[in-house]
Amino acid sequence: MRAAAGEFRRSVALNPDQAGVFFGLAGTLEDLHDADGAIDAYQHALKLRPDWAQAHLGLGVLFGGRGNLLGAREQFEQAVRESPDSAEAHLRLGADLLFLNQAGPAAAELRRALQLDPAAHNAHYYLALALQQWQHTAEALDEFKAAESRDAKNPRIREDYGRALLAVGRLDEAAAEYRQVLALDPGNAQAHNDLGLVLLRRGDAASAIDQFQSALRLEPKFAEALNNLALTYLQKAQWDDAITQLHKVLAQSPDDAEAYYNLGVALKQKQDYAQAISALHSATEHDPTLPEAHYTLGVILWQQGDLDRASEEFQQAVKLRPDYEQAHSILGSVLRQKGDLEAARQELSEAIRLNPRDAGAHQELGTVYRQSKDMVSAQREFSMAKSLNDELANTQAAILATNTGVQRFDQGDLAGALAKFQEAVKLAPEYAPAHYQLARTLLKRGEREQAQAEFAQAHRLDPQYEVPQP
Repeated sequence: MRAAAGEFRRSVALNPDQAGVFFGLAGTLEDLHDADGAIDAYQHALKLRPDWAQAHLGLGVLFGGRGNLLGAREQFEQAVRESPDSAEAHLRLGADLLFLNQAGPAAAELRRALQLDPAAHNAHYYLALALQQWQHTAEALDEFKAAESRDAKNPRIREDYGRALLAVGRLDEAAAEYRQVLALDPGNAQAHNDLGLVLLRRGDAASAIDQFQSALRLEPKFAEALNNLALTYLQKAQWDDAITQLHKVLAQSPDDAEAYYNLGVALKQKQDYAQAISALHSATEHDPTLPEAHYTLGVILWQQGDLDRASEEFQQAVKLRPDYEQAHSILGSVLRQKGDLEAARQELSEAIRLNPRDAGAHQELGTVYRQSKDMVSAQREFSMAKSLNDELANTQAAILATNTGVQRFDQGDLAGALAKFQEAVKLAPEYAPAHYQLARTLLKRGEREQAQAEFAQAHRLDPQYEVPQP
């Protein structure tokens, strides 16, 4: 190869006015990984023949490889002007525009590339990414599927397709894609992490933990997996495991305010209030704009009877996030205990405006009205609180039934799963996950029409749950 480069250089010396010689030299230097020399040769070729589309493409590829996306775009645009029927030119320009976050123009170029050459390599994949960036989700999913059908053993395509399916709540399909990625690439830590997220969304926290741990065995310092594992332990109320994991996160990212906040939450649940307060203060020091840290500090101080400091923390929380309903609600309780009934009424009324279904806020507001001798308003709020609490009890029972159903489904007990999901939707007709899991079970049993109706109901209640195509 180096001998060939030498021959081309001798040809250049003998034929300094022949663009083809410079073009050939550029290709040879690319093969030798001499990007500077190749760029220089392409530029000489284009000085002699400015309308040579292939030379513009070669120069654009080199610019793109060096991160000079604007320079690459200029070359690819010139290639398109010189050769408007070149699928490669449109494909290269579309991909470059995608990386420049110009999703609409990128999609137009990539569609043109596919019109010119339906088999254009990676065109469907790049078009899927552009459409996803452009928030044309349904079209993006179609293009991912087309890309996958042409290159079924490409783990990158399957991984991005899985991520897109996860984003729209098509959890079973997303899980299947990630399992295919791992079959093709068992050492893919990101795929283990993302499969863990899918399983967590499906309510299978134990299996999610296994996937996050697999990711960390492959990459012990994988920050996203470290954090996801910690959050899953928090979700499962495994406080000791969560605390251990969060210390690992902080050892790697000592300025991570979110990790300090989560550590404070776990320590609070362990009733280690001194350490919890310390962690939460660290959270607010590293990120003074974190309202949740002020809120949790306020809760601890309130539980310890320090109403003045608790009030200050809750006020800071609602200042940072005016729509923080829970903070308004508990601030109202604190103010009532301090004897400021009018300020308490205002805070509790704001909490109810933000969340009319907050039973605790209605109950507390009823107490404020009773202490203010307004018994009619008090009775109204107490009645509303009772009704909402009854609904909450049913929803909690539905969550338990749904989780049990998921376990039975995964064990292959479809009849047992069906009974639990039907129980859940009867207890809480507005609980979307129960309808979604019921639909999965009906589909598995071959009851497609009923399954589609349940998928549609889940989507109506929570649009993140997509209705699969029949």
